Amino acid sequence: MTIHRHHSYIYSHHMTPFSSPKNAAAMREARCRLLHDVGINHIDSPCIWVWNEACIPAGPLPSFVDARTLGEALHQLPDGSRRACIKCVWAWRMGHLDARSLREYLRSVAWQSSALQRCATLAPFGRESLLEDEHREPTELETCDQLLSAEEMGEMMRDSC
Repeated sequence: MTIHRHHSYIYSHHMTPFSSPKNAAAMREARCRLLHDVGINHIDSPCIWVWNEACIPAGPLPSFVDARTLGEALHQLPDGSRRACIKCVWAWRMGHLDARSLREYLRSVAWQSSALQRCATLAPFGRESLLEDEHREPTELETCDQLLSAEEMGEMMRDSC
C-alpha cells in the first residue's frame, strides 16, 4: 500500500473511496443501474417490525422474498445475522448491493431461520446452475475495486440497530 503526503493530508490509494474520476464515474453508473433495477424488480413492502421496533421501513423488497417471510426471519435470526440482514436490505435499496448478493446472503443464513428455509425462491441452485455460475463473467460490481472492505463492513455492522 502506497501512502502519499500532500498538503499535510495523508492518504492511501487503497483507502480513498474514489481513487480516480474514472472509477468514481464507473461506480456512479453501476449504482444507477442497480437503483434502476430496484425500481423495476421489486415488490412493495409495508414496514417490518421486530419486537416493537421498526427495523425496515415501508419500501421495496426484492421479488424473491416478501415482507411476511422477512419479518418472520428477522424474529428467528440471532442478533448479528438479523442486523446484517437489515443492513443488506438497506444496501440493496440504496443501490450498493445487487439482488443476487442479497439473495446469496439470505441463503447463507437460511439455516438459522425456518421462515427462510421455507422460502422456495431461496432454495439452493441445482448442479447446472452452480456450473453456470463458475463460468459466468463477473459483474461490474464484482470487478470494481470500490466495494466495501471487511473493515468497512464491520464498521457498518457496529452502527446497526
